[in-house]
Amino acid sequence: MHGPPDTPVRGLPAPSAHVLPDPAASRAVLIAVDTYRAVDGHAAMEPLPSVARGAKRLAHLLRDPAVWGLPRKHCVLLSNPARPDTVLEAVSRAARAATDTLLVYFAGHGWLETDNDLCLMLPGSHPDHLIRALKYRDLRSVLLARRRAHSQVVILDSCFSGTAVTGFMGGGFVGGGFADAAQTVAHHALVDRTYLMTACAPQELAYAPPDEPYPAFTGELIRTLEHGIPGAPDPLPMDAVFRQLRDALSAKQRPRPQASAINVGHEIALARNRARTPPHPERRPLPPPPAAPAAHRWWRRPSLWLPPALLLTASLAAVPLVPLLTGSGNETARPPLNRDTDPCTLTAPAALARYGETEQDPAYGGFDRCDVLVHRPDGGTVDVRVELDPATPETTEPARTVGSVKVLKTPPDDGTCERRLAPSGEDATVTISAKDDGESGDGDDPPLCEMADTATNSALAALNEGKVRPRTTPFPANSLFHRNACALIDPTALHSGPPRPGFANWLCRYSSTTTDLDAVIFFDRGQLPSPTDGTPTRIRDHRALLHPEPDGPHTFQVQITQRTYTDTRNRELTETLNIVLSGNAPQKSLRALAVTLADTATAKLPKPT
Repeated sequence: MHGPPDTPVRGLPAPSAHVLPDPAASRAVLIAVDTYRAVDGHAAMEPLPSVARGAKRLAHLLRDPAVWGLPRKHCVLLSNPARPDTVLEAVSRAARAATDTLLVYFAGHGWLETDNDLCLMLPGSHPDHLIRALKYRDLRSVLLARRRAHSQVVILDSCFSGTAVTGFMGGGFVGGGFADAAQTVAHHALVDRTYLMTACAPQELAYAPPDEPYPAFTGELIRTLEHGIPGAPDPLPMDAVFRQLRDALSAKQRPRPQASAINVGHEIALARNRARTPPHPERRPLPPPPAAPAAHRWWRRPSLWLPPALLLTASLAAVPLVPLLTGSGNETARPPLNRDTDPCTLTAPAALARYGETEQDPAYGGFDRCDVLVHRPDGGTVDVRVELDPATPETTEPARTVGSVKVLKTPPDDGTCERRLAPSGEDATVTISAKDDGESGDGDDPPLCEMADTATNSALAALNEGKVRPRTTPFPANSLFHRNACALIDPTALHSGPPRPGFANWLCRYSSTTTDLDAVIFFDRGQLPSPTDGTPTRIRDHRALLHPEPDGPHTFQVQITQRTYTDTRNRELTETLNIVLSGNAPQKSLRALAVTLADTATAKLPKPT
């Protein structure tokens, strides 16, 4: 069912039938092979560094709520898997779990066996040693036998024939020509209720330009998901994506992709059309993000379990700060730091642009923070966060003063580098951190402390020059923004002393004086909770999820949805009340107490929306 490049793919309904798959009921498996090794005396196949970058970028986009919004654990990226079984097992798990849509993507060398069966080349495979190659017929069998999804999408960025030459991926003549081989590959690729899209037409090779960050086909796919298609439906039908890629690649005189569909009962779409996403009329417009944010385990707040003493003190890092701004002697009077302060006015995404593409996200976490996500050229992401914290007691921490602000630095720890600013006369501090998402490519590790210092310079300028401003968009009356977390539960229920409040009372910590039980209650924002992340339940008139062992065997969390809303980027987000208990007690006991506390706290909240 291969329509000519200039005709629609057959079997597809009108654009009005398109729907965006449910991220909670969908899965994606991305396989990227950029490194090959010598096998049995045969020279290694040509490396493909752009493949790794392209796959990581694509994974970020699929996880971005402004594109599709797959939870991180629903979007698996396999980099250089050693064995075909590794890939088949990952696809099998995803196929059994997905009930809406399953996406499988492969990028790397391709080869054809003498019987015209397609081989997707893994690191230990070679044209003369195909035992370690992933046979497409085996992948197809898994897609047929294990599927539960209503629809499937298969995207292949590899050649079907030809030898590896500079700037190309895979290939080889089989049976005397390209056309017959390509038709055979297409026939074997067809799977019921599946949209198949490949990187090249039958007579061409997939192209990986050595001077570009991504392979040609994947690069156009990334650009299409990032920027959308003017005039196309929202969400984007796969046929519209195919036409966009075909036209863009043809205009550059590059290989033209092909597409096939069989028994597609509705128009498959994987992404929102960002060219048609209107700004919310009640909110300040923001530029669309260029890539997906790192997954945010938004029920687990970073540094949540650090002892309070470690939150207050740290030793000076051996790594020196990059030159910081110096006080000019004419610092402007600044407004006080309080719950109305917009933490995004302490950030300057443009200052971080030299490290990669930047995306400011004001709702990546609680109300007290603003994040700038830096998407690096190697596919990794660094989260540079500015967070408002309560004032801390005087410490022996070495510091320097810039203008009217004391600057304290801490040593990098576990992929994070942190700075802390203490403005004089304030009952609040500003914590600035740079955290690696752990998915950087083969390049150097990100310069976290250098990035933290860059963000620190921007925050210092904002503080000393009086550029910190209040929020411009009010929160609705039922928002958790207006609530006091410390007033929602009674400390005596935990045999605790006075609670230790966070900034603006959006967080409270409790410690029992009779047991080792600790509790924290906090407000958070993020993507819609997935029922697969916990046990769905209802507490009074609120939806809730129960999370056993969120941070180890002696922890339990209740996550209560207060408000669901659409932000300026057309993302569906929520505000949640979270209660987390930890202590040397059975899960059953922790659960019972957590649910009791959640019921008490929820009774004091406004009606949910």
